[in-house]
Amino acid sequence: MSSVKSPAKLLLLAFACVVVAPFCTSQTNPVKGETTAITVQGVVLLDPQHLPVKKASIQLFGRRAPTPYSSVTDADGHFVIDGVIPGRYSIQVEHPGLVAAGPRMVNIMAQGTGEVLVHMQPAAAITGTITDADGDPVRNVSVMATRVGGGRGWRGHDSGNGSTNDLGQFRIPDLRPGRYTVLATPGRDLPVLDATKAAPGEGHLVYVPTYYPGTVDQNQSVPVDTEPGQETPVNFEVLLSRAFRVTGDVAGLRSSDMAQIMLNSDNKVDQQQLQPGGKFEFANVLPGSYHVQIILFDLGNGQSPSVRFASVNRNIEVTNEDIRDLHLPVDQGASVRGRFRVDTGEQFDWTQLTVMLANSDGGPGLLVPSNGSEPPTFSTVTKDGSFEMKTVPSGKYQLVVGARGSSDKLREYFTKSVMLNGQDVGSGFEVNSATNLEVVISAKGATIEGTVVDDKGNPVSSAIVVDVPDSDRRLRLDVYQQDTTDERGHFSLRGLNPGSYTVLAFEDLEDSPHDPEFLTSYGNKGEKIAADEGTDKRIVLKLIPAASD
Repeated sequence: MSSVKSPAKLLLLAFACVVVAPFCTSQTNPVKGETTAITVQGVVLLDPQHLPVKKASIQLFGRRAPTPYSSVTDADGHFVIDGVIPGRYSIQVEHPGLVAAGPRMVNIMAQGTGEVLVHMQPAAAITGTITDADGDPVRNVSVMATRVGGGRGWRGHDSGNGSTNDLGQFRIPDLRPGRYTVLATPGRDLPVLDATKAAPGEGHLVYVPTYYPGTVDQNQSVPVDTEPGQETPVNFEVLLSRAFRVTGDVAGLRSSDMAQIMLNSDNKVDQQQLQPGGKFEFANVLPGSYHVQIILFDLGNGQSPSVRFASVNRNIEVTNEDIRDLHLPVDQGASVRGRFRVDTGEQFDWTQLTVMLANSDGGPGLLVPSNGSEPPTFSTVTKDGSFEMKTVPSGKYQLVVGARGSSDKLREYFTKSVMLNGQDVGSGFEVNSATNLEVVISAKGATIEGTVVDDKGNPVSSAIVVDVPDSDRRLRLDVYQQDTTDERGHFSLRGLNPGSYTVLAFEDLEDSPHDPEFLTSYGNKGEKIAADEGTDKRIVLKLIPAASD
């Protein structure tokens, strides 16, 4: 189990997260007995010539450091950082025209040398010209490049932004070399010439966000390949689409509520402030199916404001005509109650535990109020093992069990079952009325531990070890775990829900183990393990180098 300091520290929990352990969000080997600060020094080199990089900004980010440690390299590319508390850190290095290359994580050990070698390479850039349907250049178009498969790990420079000038030209610099999707988003007021007049209520033509080489569907976009130190030119046209007007009101709000309405559909999002009486009017809604979400702001009578989400139990289907005078009642939510028990009947201090609901149907997950109050999808557990979450928005959720302290012994426990009306709903359950759960935990979690070695058989420190469950449990959040090897290359995945796993070790993990294609790319590079209840499996893992990612 991992520590949960307070509800306000929780982040939005979704399938895109890297790993979720049985009772925690991740595991790391704790640094025991190491409190003496040490001096970390290193060098930044430019590949492939291995030239020193001067004036590079270095920052170390770690859980044990309230603020990042920082330094700047000298003329020989060297840097020194004093007073570093031993632990695991991510390294961020910045220099105009350059990007980091290779692993970005390091273990700083008290008994080690504290020396760090950082590699950089010339950055890539994407340039081009954006035109309209008449072939004329368009200014003030926002252009975004997003690296294919990027943005989920610790690497930086996986996306970039630019804007077109008066000649329709843009440049997106400082990109990590790789493949990128490019999206151009024109302004809402871009004029449309010679547009065919539609009949009243049948919409109007507008320019819409367009992916290279000219499509509104991201799945049909063509990735752009970039090389170190090179500019890759892409020229394309923003597309026209018919848009429609959607008007109506939201019912069930208090007159004092400040609220916004948000329409979500795949990559399309539109949002506006609700007017008096809960009224709204969207002028340019593209065809599609839209999930409606209400964002409520509570000013708190002079106290810190809070934010919460509410849902509407219907989608808006926009096809080929305006939609007017919609009446959307707010979902007032339902209660989710439950009670814990241990499979052996032993005594247990239930106040150590917390429960959270992770939304598994694409809607809102864990919402964090800014005033530190508890969100509707979080609850502590009382002495008798019971819990309750009120006003939970309708949707499909998974129950995730957490811990309030840092007790290492809780890592042996796992969530054995989540029962609703006699059925195990550990993979998810619907909330649309009062829901009562029975949660069974067990101290007989399986353990998979071992050593990570390189191609020469040497132990590897700071390697990232993850497990991926068999296909039948791939959507369950509580069966994924992650650990980082210590200075001896050792790792330990504890409290595993019994079953079959593929265990892998990465020099630098970028992709999400939750991705359906993850094992297609890496499955043959890991070890397949059948972990029975209460067993301890010992294995040796071959490191997957960063170059293989």
